[in-house]
Amino acid sequence: MIVAALLVLALGLATGIVARSSASARPPLAAHFPGQRAHLADKPPLRFRVWAIVAAALTLAVLIDVLLQPGVALVIAVVGSLALAVIAGTMHRYARECTEADAAVKAYAPTIAIPYAGKVGVHIGMWSPWVERTGVHWCIVARTPALFRQLADMYPTVPIAQGQIPASVRGALYPHGAAANTDFIAGSSATHAFLGHGDSDKPLSASERVLQYDLVAVAGQAAIDRFVAAGLSIPADKLRIIGRPQTEGIVPADGPVPQPATALYAPTWRHADDSLNVSSLAVADRIVQALLDRGCTVVFRRHFAGQNHVEAEAMIVRVNELLEADAAATGRSHRWGQSAVDEPLIDAFNSVDAMVSDVSGIVVDFMASTKPLVMYAAQFADPDAFRDAHPTSAAAYVIDRDLVHLDEALDAALGDDPFAGTRVERADHYLGGPDRAEPARRFMDLVTELSEG
Repeated sequence: MIVAALLVLALGLATGIVARSSASARPPLAAHFPGQRAHLADKPPLRFRVWAIVAAALTLAVLIDVLLQPGVALVIAVVGSLALAVIAGTMHRYARECTEADAAVKAYAPTIAIPYAGKVGVHIGMWSPWVERTGVHWCIVARTPALFRQLADMYPTVPIAQGQIPASVRGALYPHGAAANTDFIAGSSATHAFLGHGDSDKPLSASERVLQYDLVAVAGQAAIDRFVAAGLSIPADKLRIIGRPQTEGIVPADGPVPQPATALYAPTWRHADDSLNVSSLAVADRIVQALLDRGCTVVFRRHFAGQNHVEAEAMIVRVNELLEADAAATGRSHRWGQSAVDEPLIDAFNSVDAMVSDVSGIVVDFMASTKPLVMYAAQFADPDAFRDAHPTSAAAYVIDRDLVHLDEALDAALGDDPFAGTRVERADHYLGGPDRAEPARRFMDLVTELSEG
């Protein structure tokens, strides 16, 4: 019986080989890859130290009892060895699942990646529908584990990994200009193409950060002109005009503005430093009231960013209340709040006759509609000075900082519309010329080209 107890103990301790070999297993931080288990935990259910503690306690108990109570020692050895086997088996199963997860990523072999080091994640969805339509294998790559978990929830059907770009990737597309993108670029031999998340006159649209990418994809000639004006020397072979796939489905205006009109008010987010602010939110209630005074039906679409600005959030509440009260009094079908934010932007563009906005990427996309555009000059008292500094406003009616020209701008946009004849040319200049009739084709061609290496 003594020999049996010692033999069983030895067999139990032998499971340490399996436990030790499985102890270092960690899954790749990855989700949604074909063939991957849906619920593989980030951490192993049991650590090797659990096995070691049980093994030490078992050995001590058996050695103490083997001479005094051999029968008891045998029972302890059997039960303890079974416990060690269960622990080792659990660790081995997790290690096998980790291997399967890693194999799933490698088997999928994405050729296109969207590396992301931003904060809110929405920029990925601005481009991903057209990447998906190409049919290439692609994935999102998150910079940090926390961001990985956030993006995995936001994009529940898209393969997503964390850390380095997978070795199979030939083209990396960057919808956000985070400084940390340099980590992705340094760690991958893929072709790195900067997309950005919109075309506008904001300073970041002509940032020197674009120089680190192998390719800079732009909507139209206006973006190239912006780089030149900013003193950025980008070789022609690193620039690619791809239009704006996000304008797909926008129906151009087919006549003058109807009366009464429907107007979209889409301000950008308000900067914490007023000296850098380009948003009209500080005067939003006055702009919206002016639209209401003209009998307009108003669609108020807030920007998704800037929600930590207390004054801006209070103004948004004020505008919502204005529209709610006017709708109750007049029966006009204003749209505001979350439902207006959730409405597809293309549907919003197609449902209105004009737009009021700020220096923002939405301005360039709206150009595809060739409908009247009104822009707020947050830092300018002179509309002409604003136009000189912001080329996107060349065919826009400008509201100055102090609203002196508010009535004049709205009356022109919703009335005679003297800029109507110039908007098609401006749309061509910003959105890629005559080829903008197929807004997504050039971007999808680029994705396919990069995926083929």
